[in-house]
Amino acid sequence: MKRKAKSLKNKYDNFFYWQYKVEEEKADNPFVQEPITEESVFFHGVIAYVQGLSYERWLHFPYLEALLGYLNHIFVPAAFNMFLTEEVEISMPHVNLEELLNILNDSVSCNRKELIPQMREFSRQLRELWNLDREKCFAELEKIVLDFSERWSSGVKLFSYFNVFQTPLELGHYMVATYENSEEADIAVLEKQLGVSKEEWLSICAQVYKDEAMKRKFMEILSKRINDLL
Repeated sequence: MKRKAKSLKNKYDNFFYWQYKVEEEKADNPFVQEPITEESVFFHGVIAYVQGLSYERWLHFPYLEALLGYLNHIFVPAAFNMFLTEEVEISMPHVNLEELLNILNDSVSCNRKELIPQMREFSRQLRELWNLDREKCFAELEKIVLDFSERWSSGVKLFSYFNVFQTPLELGHYMVATYENSEEADIAVLEKQLGVSKEEWLSICAQVYKDEAMKRKFMEILSKRINDLL
């Protein structure tokens, strides 16, 4: 298992691997063609600028290491770049996160340099996850999710947050709870977007590992029906 984890780290903790995804326009949903297995993990993330574009994705990753690579090399750099430059268009930086922070620290286009020390600390915490086994990594990742959301989701013009899930059912319950607890939308809005009732959706999520038809339905909903959902 340690050999496999090292191999996965070498593959996914590689800036050029993710740069290729960006260049091939596959970074938005990099593993849509990969099968879901019990090693898969799931992600929901938002980067929003009210004066420009928003980015929201519900994604599946074949391994936890793939998710860590995506966070390190795609999602977090894009979010931090937006906070520091207030660019109207959300872009995927063409350098790694540390290089991005170094460049912006010396750039006249950076409007919020006082945020960079916090971002460096977050980057350090994120990189430490590579050294943990799956159980410990998820426990620490959940803390990081809370820290990131508390720090970066409260802006009026700019905000970002993300969540991670170990199973399809965790993701399904999160989605339902978000709508049931919302003051701006109700569960009927979610059901219309999903194309199934709340009960059917949760049943699909619960059967992903047992029924190939449910797995295909789950992936179809995840990849085609629910971007820009929340």
